[in-house]
Amino acid sequence: MKTINLIEHPKWFYQKVRVLQQFLDLSAVHTYVDGPEDAVGISPDGQIQFKVLRNRIDHELEKQALPVCRFVYEPGSAAKRLVAAGYVVDPKASSVVIGYFERHRHQPYGRPTAFTYKYPELFKQMQPYMQAVDRVYREELPEIYAVQQAAVAKTKPCWIIPGTASTTGTINQDWQTACHPDEGNLPGAFSALTCMASGLTGGELILPRWGVAIQWGYGDVLLGNFHELHCNAPFVGEPGTFERITCVFYFREKMILCGTQAEERDRVKMM
Repeated sequence: MKTINLIEHPKWFYQKVRVLQQFLDLSAVHTYVDGPEDAVGISPDGQIQFKVLRNRIDHELEKQALPVCRFVYEPGSAAKRLVAAGYVVDPKASSVVIGYFERHRHQPYGRPTAFTYKYPELFKQMQPYMQAVDRVYREELPEIYAVQQAAVAKTKPCWIIPGTASTTGTINQDWQTACHPDEGNLPGAFSALTCMASGLTGGELILPRWGVAIQWGYGDVLLGNFHELHCNAPFVGEPGTFERITCVFYFREKMILCGTQAEERDRVKMM
């Protein structure tokens, strides 16, 4: 395991305002994390900020999940995530939420996402893959994972992805994100990212506060504090000839407040 002692951008208090919603490239980084070795990034206060684990997910599980990830592809849907999209409409970029979501001002009730509701068998097909990613998280970062487990214990079981400590996932395809934080996720917990890409290079995850870019791909799991600003480096490949799918699994903080699915449906009836 390679340890990377992170160095904060010297003017981060001001810089974070400048880079929010902006697209960055590798000129914004001084530390490039790649190769076959596992790596962990430690901030100056001794806190883990990310951990990348190489070749942890069985290829057969990826083969089982990949058709589902391709099925959910919705070209242009990533533009709905305004900040992460940098307020740019990319007609090919897709971002689709799976699992469960909390009450929202437009939909004030807990609910399965549209994909989960419409395609329960496909959601079930994804679960062995999601469970494998979750096991890596549990084994590699037990103290941080415990924060998430404590939230699971306070949440109705119907909102937890079976066999995991996550409520929700996002499947992104062919989308270079701008600098954004992952808002609404459980404080103190991490997100777990995977990447299945072919026909291109680039797309590294950039953490501008620490000047780090992380390359990861098939078989790898990237665990990180993505409450911090992050984005992707530009893709290098011929448009229309490559495929890049990333999956993000996490716990939505306000799922704790939801009743059972029947109770949440009753909220709809009372509106």
